[in-house]
Amino acid sequence: MARVKTGMYFVMLYVAVLLVSAGAGFAENNHDMEEEHEQDVKEGRGQGVEEGRNIWFKSTFGGERFFSLILPGPPFNLPLGLDQMLTSPRKSRFDEFGVINDPDCTPGDATTGFYDRCADPESAGVIGIRKFPNPSGGPPLIGVTCAACHAGFDPVHPPSNPNDPQDRNIHPTVGNQYLQIGKIFRARLSPHDPRYQVFSSWAHGTVDTTVLENDHINNPGMITPIWAVPDRPFFNVTVNGEAARVHRNGQGGEDDAGCELATLRVYFNIGMCARECMVDHLANGPNGSQTPIDLAECRNTCPEFQQAEESVGKLCAFLQTPRPPRLVKAPSGVHFIDQKAVPKGKEIFSHSCASCHSDGDRSRRHNVLSDDLILPFLDIGTNSCRARTTNWMAGHIWAAFSSDQYKGRPGDGPGFYRNMPLVGIWATAPFFHNNRLGRVVGDPSVAGRIAAYENAMDLLLNPEKRDESTSIQRTSEPVQLPTPSGVLTLPAGTPVAEFANIDPNSGVNLCPDLIENQGHYFGAELSEEEKYALKEFLKTR
Repeated sequence: MARVKTGMYFVMLYVAVLLVSAGAGFAENNHDMEEEHEQDVKEGRGQGVEEGRNIWFKSTFGGERFFSLILPGPPFNLPLGLDQMLTSPRKSRFDEFGVINDPDCTPGDATTGFYDRCADPESAGVIGIRKFPNPSGGPPLIGVTCAACHAGFDPVHPPSNPNDPQDRNIHPTVGNQYLQIGKIFRARLSPHDPRYQVFSSWAHGTVDTTVLENDHINNPGMITPIWAVPDRPFFNVTVNGEAARVHRNGQGGEDDAGCELATLRVYFNIGMCARECMVDHLANGPNGSQTPIDLAECRNTCPEFQQAEESVGKLCAFLQTPRPPRLVKAPSGVHFIDQKAVPKGKEIFSHSCASCHSDGDRSRRHNVLSDDLILPFLDIGTNSCRARTTNWMAGHIWAAFSSDQYKGRPGDGPGFYRNMPLVGIWATAPFFHNNRLGRVVGDPSVAGRIAAYENAMDLLLNPEKRDESTSIQRTSEPVQLPTPSGVLTLPAGTPVAEFANIDPNSGVNLCPDLIENQGHYFGAELSEEEKYALKEFLKTR
């Protein structure tokens, strides 16, 4: 249980209970982009691209047993609201939860348990959410796939009604920045439960991927878009002493041991082989700390892991194919880009941004606008919680999924942010690793995305405009926090970071940062004309 600092609200989040101890779409296509994408698919088809896409959208590798049978009981005691989301009215499901309805389904009724009626019997009615028969005869088991978070509305071909999309409206890897994962996690909890308030602190389009494999830090991160992978820089690393040439992933450069291992880590994170390979490693180390997942042990005890290992090569082949969306002219003649300002913006970018957000190789056809290098969070001046995550460190649960170089960094791994690629940035606002810079527009149309981008860029380049009243996430109700000496009542308005980041062994607040939209003040010194030009240039990438 947590130790409480006298006279302070710095209390650990109930870990023993929480987690173990208006525009229409474009009529014009960007033909160059689409032809490039089609060519990528044709070239990769022999390497399993189509099979990899199917795995991306449909494969859970048994994770449904974790979400439906393990997570609701001890030691987690965390029943999710997936069933509530799936049986909610289809006509308002995106509005309420930010999820994407499966176009091949229709509303269910009493005969379907109020789940959607779908041509695919394993579809639960929402993209990336799958249902399977319950061995006990009860409600279906619900699992999630990679696409559940990473698929989103196509920025170039958005739906006219986001609650009624068609197949052509769905992009497999844009990242769903409208998804309200925290709302699904908190659905069955009391507002007075500290977990409810933590999940409520997650911005739309973010998830704390360490919340189940808990490292005592509340660090929700953006659901990253995945595109232009072949264009990104490679790094030479070693993984358990063996040489590898890999891309960096994750906001802090974690998951840098190659696509296949990174993908397997994600499947563990969404429940694969939880009983056989994961749960026992959550609190088996010294003083109740984590121990690393043993891949050899898992290979011998969990058939789904063997299936996943055989599949991830095809999935990674598929992930080589998505290209970033290109902003073009709307059919009405409206221009979303001031082309006259673009040359000046390109010049400003090269002087003010390219030292981090460029691969530096002008001979390359595609520049993802990032060197993928990592910088200490102190150099960026931003909220540090996501950078402080420890799960990929030596001796921790995901140690097998990071390079030897990651584990050998100063401070043994964490403390860094990766220079994120800026291609397609016009379609992915709000900004920052936690989606806290910018207004949540909630409109996936082209005009809606541009409005979100304009707002976020204005705040990025003019930090004095950032709203201090909403920069700290606070509890909406009094919180009843169990402690060794009894229940401590925290008043409404308590900063969530004051109780969500306490190490139960030391009593230390592992991330005392309260302000979530601070940092990255680069560009603030530019003139208004230069800021405008830079904003217009980045729309073209």
